[in-house]
Amino acid sequence: MTVINENTEVLIESNLEQRNVKVEEAYHSIVKQTRELLTAFDSLKYRMSVSVDHANSGKPTNLINEWLSSFHNFTLTRNRFGYSMIYVSYDEDSLTRFGDKIFNRMLRIVFNTTNTIVGELNIENCIRIDHCATDIQPFFINRLFSQEHDYVTIHTEEKVPS
Repeated sequence: MTVINENTEVLIESNLEQRNVKVEEAYHSIVKQTRELLTAFDSLKYRMSVSVDHANSGKPTNLINEWLSSFHNFTLTRNRFGYSMIYVSYDEDSLTRFGDKIFNRMLRIVFNTTNTIVGELNIENCIRIDHCATDIQPFFINRLFSQEHDYVTIHTEEKVPS
């Protein structure tokens, strides 16, 4: 990228920082709303999730935060250009077992939260969704039963009567 003058460079950095703040806010909103989807399940294992604060893990990484459940994996990371990005994955077995209803609700949450109409900054391009379902459950279970750290939090949602 060619920078015309010093003021332009400062403006670009300022916009990048503002954008990254908005992407992080969107990530946390997506996680909060998606956690609410888990409250419908009777089984405790489907109401559990794990948050990983990679920024406080002490390991050098571009990963910032991660949230996993039996169904979803959301990862907040920073790419090599300094842009915050949200990666979204959905579990293949969950899609087969429960159908696409919870998957579609999750997608609506992601798109409604990052839609350009929602905020003054365009963060629609921060989302990367795996084009096919993946095998999240072994990774989720590993995180769930691995040794707890200050940067790993296990959540259990309360069942909400239907």
